[in-house]
Amino acid sequence: MVISTFIAANTDYVMLILFALVMSVILYFKRKNLEVQKILFPFLYLIMYKTKWGLTKMDSIAKRLEKHKNKLSYTSIIVGFTGMAIMTALFLMSVYKYFFVERAAVVAPLLPGSTIPGMPTLSFVHWIIAIFVLATVHEFSHGIFARMHKIKVKSSGFAFMGIILPIIPAAFVEPDEEQMQKKSKKAQLSVLSAGTFSNFIFAGIFFLILSFVLTPISGAIMEPQGVMIAGVYDGSPAFEAGVNDGEIIDSYNGVKIDSTDQLFIELNKTSPFEKVVLVTKENSYNVVLGEHPEGEERGYMGIGLANKSGVKQSILENVGKIPIKIFAWISVLIYWLFLTNLMVGLVNLLPLGIVDGGQMFYIALGSIIKNEKTVKSIFAVVSIALLLLLLFFLLPAMWGYFTSPFQ
Repeated sequence: MVISTFIAANTDYVMLILFALVMSVILYFKRKNLEVQKILFPFLYLIMYKTKWGLTKMDSIAKRLEKHKNKLSYTSIIVGFTGMAIMTALFLMSVYKYFFVERAAVVAPLLPGSTIPGMPTLSFVHWIIAIFVLATVHEFSHGIFARMHKIKVKSSGFAFMGIILPIIPAAFVEPDEEQMQKKSKKAQLSVLSAGTFSNFIFAGIFFLILSFVLTPISGAIMEPQGVMIAGVYDGSPAFEAGVNDGEIIDSYNGVKIDSTDQLFIELNKTSPFEKVVLVTKENSYNVVLGEHPEGEERGYMGIGLANKSGVKQSILENVGKIPIKIFAWISVLIYWLFLTNLMVGLVNLLPLGIVDGGQMFYIALGSIIKNEKTVKSIFAVVSIALLLLLLFFLLPAMWGYFTSPFQ
């Protein structure tokens, strides 16, 4: 009974662990054909299984795109460095905010069960599909751009990022490093930026599908059902008062709440340390508001909000629940395909030695600074500093993810 209750409450988590265990067994029996890159072994590593899959297709696509090589290369490089600047700035701003403004999460593991306030939970099935799509698009594009620049692709294949167990599926292509080094810096940067460039293109496609196909359909079949508490920030007044996320707000200080705008109007009337009453469909909470972390004069509760919607009864009666569930499942998948391609693409552009952005940063430094020793020193300082910051936030987040079901 206890085990079945645990599985029911943590289905995505359990499926991830089972997936990792099965992959561990399979990879053990295939160990002679594997190559392991020990990043921080055994805590962080990459297992690669080399094949010749897709190489012919890469050649075929590269030949068709070769006449657009310069345009594609320059666009990819510009997008890559722009994304690097944006992502680095966002990351450093989040770090600053964490230490000097509010202890909010800076990074979060992209694993089954992940949530963003107001957004759908990432299920195991959606996760595995999204990872497969973004990894395939990313690595296949590296291969296509390499072949456009006449760089041999020695192998391709699938890989697993290991965090103790081989958990995160990935893909890779292996360009000939000697040929790559002999090419111009433009060609090298083009190949390195190609993966993220393609991820951004696919993110744009999925965003358009969301905006112009799925959202209008959702608007036609859904109706508002109130304001939902989409998250409670750790250490906030709402957290201290025991407010639970997922509940629908009924009233705030005696005022009936029907929209997020209406609640914001009421919140703007409050002051720090004022006592308020938050009533939901399930509970009633007495909250002592705090000082706003951004220095505003109004009181601070510390909750995330989202408009709760439901399917119109007339639609349910006409089409039934199954088509609605299928539509919802596809909508959530497209949303995560958009978000994973965008966010993983941006993270891959950070100037870290272990990702494409790091190699791009190193080449760019070499173009500006002619002293190789100085280039290596600057690159090492930037890369190590960012890596340590990333690990500082990521490791506790990973620990929290894997231990939360047992707390």
